[in-house]
Amino acid sequence: MEGSVESSVENVPALEVEGLTVRFPVRGGVFSKVQSYFTAVDDVSFVLPQGKILSIVGESGCGKSTLVKALVDLNPIAKGCFKIFGETPRKVSDVMQMVFQDPFSSLNPRQTVSEILTAPVVARGVGFDEAEKRAKDLLDRVSIPKGALDKFPHEFSGGQRQRLCIARSLMVQPRILLCDEVTSALDVSVQAQILHLLDDLRNDLGLSIVFISHDMQVVRALSDEVLVMYLGKVVERGNADIVLSNPQNDYTKKLLASVPTIKR
Repeated sequence: MEGSVESSVENVPALEVEGLTVRFPVRGGVFSKVQSYFTAVDDVSFVLPQGKILSIVGESGCGKSTLVKALVDLNPIAKGCFKIFGETPRKVSDVMQMVFQDPFSSLNPRQTVSEILTAPVVARGVGFDEAEKRAKDLLDRVSIPKGALDKFPHEFSGGQRQRLCIARSLMVQPRILLCDEVTSALDVSVQAQILHLLDDLRNDLGLSIVFISHDMQVVRALSDEVLVMYLGKVVERGNADIVLSNPQNDYTKKLLASVPTIKR
């Protein structure tokens, strides 16, 4: 796969985040002056190995979505830095793409699938014929019929819309995907299909994936490594099997204890 980062040296992390902090201004008074700052992500560091899936988990409001949005410049970074394959990329969006939680709101309802998929690469100088060919190939890869190119987002189910969002993110041939709660709005059976798709893409395309979720069962099924966040901080990290079967932090233990089970 192509990208602006040329280096792909073995054993170099796909993504390395160091001391990342995100703060938002708190305004008040007659003139809405900045009175203080709220720290949503506090000194977070982690490593995403090449070809692996790292899940970031925690309850709503813990800062996990804020963190990944900062990596694609949707949230301001107050402190810290990150590298992709050992380098600071000139243009992050050429190497790292994000798939959002709500597939319907993240697709333009007035554009056809063809327009949605081809626009990102045509804007980068790729000819329309090549862009359309790439779109057809990706629709096939995510199990959407090629005839869907002339349809609009409202003509698809929730699961199909999420597949379209994944296809759109792959149009620029990134090497890292940031998936923000991509299965939370879907039925359980459709969730399984999306998880299988992500795992297949990881294996077929050599993608490295950061997967944001609060669903511990989904995380257990998909992840190689897990990072647990609480109140903007990392409280535990490590191999997924080890963290989920033998957690050391009290918050991680409570998080796992909250997972519904069927008792006989």
